[in-house]
Amino acid sequence: QIKEQIAEYGITAEELGFSGKRTRKAQSGGLPPKYRDPKTGKTWSGRGRAPAWIGKRRDRFLIQE
Repeated sequence: QIKEQIAEYGITAEELGFSGKRTRKAQSGGLPPKYRDPKTGKTWSGRGRAPAWIGKRRDRFLIQE
């Protein structure tokens, strides 16, 4: 029944949201850095495993904007 209605109204797969090709969502390029190591200039966004240089007192490395 659905196939009959698609043929009757001339609807394409693209119009229904099917493209045939599987695509990944575009990545936003990551998050902006939240912490910076003043000695090396390396940054960390605060997500994922913490780098060794950050230690326990993260507030010392927080980027002030």
